[in-house]
Amino acid sequence: MDEQKLAVALASMNPWWEGKDVPRKIKKADMKRKIFYDLSTNCLQSKEICCITGPRQVGKTTLMGQLIEHQIKENKENSKKIVYMPLDNELLALNADNVLVDVLKVYFDNVLGESPQNLKENVYIYLDEIQSLENWASQLKSYYDIYEKIKFVISGSSQTKLYNDATESLVGRIQFRLVLPLKFREFLEFNLNKEEKSSSFEYSTHELRKGLRESLDSGDPETLYKKIVSLQIRLASELPKIRKMFNTYLIKGGYPGVLDFEEDYDKALEKIKTDLELTVYKDIHRIFNTRNSSDLMSLLVLIASSSGQKINYSRLANAIGVDRRIVANYLEYTKLVFLTAESKIYKNSKYKQVEKNNKIYMIDVGQRNALLGRMNERMLNESDSGLAMQTAIFSHASRLRFFLTDHKEYEVNYWEDGKDEVDIIIDLPKFVLPIEIKSKSRDKGIGAIHKFIEETKRSKFGIVVTLDDLRLEKNVLLMPAWAFMLMC
Repeated sequence: MDEQKLAVALASMNPWWEGKDVPRKIKKADMKRKIFYDLSTNCLQSKEICCITGPRQVGKTTLMGQLIEHQIKENKENSKKIVYMPLDNELLALNADNVLVDVLKVYFDNVLGESPQNLKENVYIYLDEIQSLENWASQLKSYYDIYEKIKFVISGSSQTKLYNDATESLVGRIQFRLVLPLKFREFLEFNLNKEEKSSSFEYSTHELRKGLRESLDSGDPETLYKKIVSLQIRLASELPKIRKMFNTYLIKGGYPGVLDFEEDYDKALEKIKTDLELTVYKDIHRIFNTRNSSDLMSLLVLIASSSGQKINYSRLANAIGVDRRIVANYLEYTKLVFLTAESKIYKNSKYKQVEKNNKIYMIDVGQRNALLGRMNERMLNESDSGLAMQTAIFSHASRLRFFLTDHKEYEVNYWEDGKDEVDIIIDLPKFVLPIEIKSKSRDKGIGAIHKFIEETKRSKFGIVVTLDDLRLEKNVLLMPAWAFMLMC
């Protein structure tokens, strides 16, 4: 260990020790997402290790920077008792034999001047990109069990991998928080200036969710319909801006890193593709030891071109020239780092023996468009624009199920009987909500919903998400996509 160089490197990463502000490269945004308040009020107050997970560039480091600033400015914590360590930083690796042990020794000896055994107040250790640290779970367990006043906040890009690593060592000692790309409501809030922004966006989401719950309880979609009508009246002056931002979301998606580019789609495309390449060639390769990352990139392009379609392993394997088993492994890797998600066939008693291939989706519609080189306004008029809308709606429906299951389940299904198909099924203990996505042929969507309700006997109404229609057709509610995504 080069103690002097390590101390210098550590000081440069923690300028607040000298009374300076949290640097912009860590705290990249002033506006706070809803998860920030959960982290600041719940995670920071508990003894458990707080693990922030999610895909690359989704805002995990930003949340850490905002939490550090909050602790210093709002909670008046001693700034020298907050340590930030980006574990993928080469300066730390070059000057330390065991990064965590060596850095914390330098910190306690030279910065704090206290031994960890004698701490009277909490010391907060932020470890960014924890997967870069070998045997991280056992190392954190040692500190957790011995030192009562050390609080760890960590981040990583693969929740499943981190969860598996923590299963034996950190059971009962760690809590996970998943961060995903911005939802449409968050995208609106980040993009609208304060003077333009309606203070009722969050209230509108609350009211729409309330209307959905009441409609689900009563089996009548009219309550939700009336909520949307009321919302359109209340937001009448802002609807043109909301519709425009909806189109922008369908093009750019919800990654915070593209917010600053506004309508410069070329820069947004370049940013997203760079981040995707880093995920594939660096993160996935390091975590799963992939042999040919270019094959995986080719697979992602194929997935993007058919986002929302059934997985055909043979076609995918033939297209990139690899074995079906490799395709299956690669698909699993893309799920574990939150690039893709699968939707399984919905089965009730009548169809429980039916086996169908899962559908595959890109989690973020902007990544889908970037992989296809279609990040521009022309994409909205192209033949596969419906797949872009379906990708965005699927991602939001998954998060709606998360809300409806008291923050427990994300998975949504699809249904078909050979003739008709419903894109999204949200399966809940007391009811099932069928959702069809139609940018054009809406009447066919209504028929598929009716067929599902008739055959499964677990639903009383369904939803057809359209570009901009709002009407009731007996037990089917047609609602605009922007309103559906605002509800999620």
